[in-house]
Amino acid sequence: MAEKKKHTLLRILCISLLCFVGIFFYSLHWEEISRINWKEKGEQVLKRLEPEPETVEGLFRPAEMSRNMPALSRLAQKDTPLITVPLITQQDSGYQTGCELVSGAMLLNYYGIGATAQDLYAQMDRVSTPEDTSGVGTDPSQYFIGDPAGKSGYGCYAGALTVGLNRILNGNRYAVDITGTDLEIIEKNYIEQDIPVIIWATIHMSEPREGDSWKLADGSTFRWIAGEHCLVLVGADDNYYYFNDPDHSGEAIGYEKELVRQRYEQLGEQAIIISR
Repeated sequence: MAEKKKHTLLRILCISLLCFVGIFFYSLHWEEISRINWKEKGEQVLKRLEPEPETVEGLFRPAEMSRNMPALSRLAQKDTPLITVPLITQQDSGYQTGCELVSGAMLLNYYGIGATAQDLYAQMDRVSTPEDTSGVGTDPSQYFIGDPAGKSGYGCYAGALTVGLNRILNGNRYAVDITGTDLEIIEKNYIEQDIPVIIWATIHMSEPREGDSWKLADGSTFRWIAGEHCLVLVGADDNYYYFNDPDHSGEAIGYEKELVRQRYEQLGEQAIIISR
């Protein structure tokens, strides 16, 4: 009993001594202590204690893809029925802003006409800038605008591409502008009949943005849709449309049907086929 009391008394003395030392230290440095931001100090300590984030290598590396895979896309499955259109990319063609020309070349090659995107560009009505020296702007439905090999080119719409295609086809077949045709009708009347279709949408089916604008000859204002992109529709299943995308190398890529429908409508439901 006496031994227990002795140990208890010793502990009390030690605690008292520590308290005395603490009070004495505080009395000497109370000004510095009062200026410390204890909340900030605590956050710094917690941050040091957090584990480093784990680095996970993705399944797709930049060398294997032209761009990052968008969230609502997929590669075609082995049993997906696709029209065997030769895949040509903008990188292969050297046309950074010539997706319309590359898509046109894919259709021509599908029908046995060995034309390149450069051959098609040579047959296009074209201008180097969206406005001439008098300030009058160009309608992309009539002309290809800009240098397809450069980063600042624009492109063209279905009307202009149809004219260029027909100059190469020279009456052997005919490029037909089917702008305004619903995608469900395109799927039934063309894709299911092994007739590929060029359509206008946006790159990676991303949200379109307002681009540059200029005045046309009739006084109206035309605004280019930034992100405009041209692709070749080659297949469909219950949920996806599949494309030979000039910006995606290797194989056909699918985008969700509802998303494609939205982008197709936002670009004016522009589409082209080649017919006999």
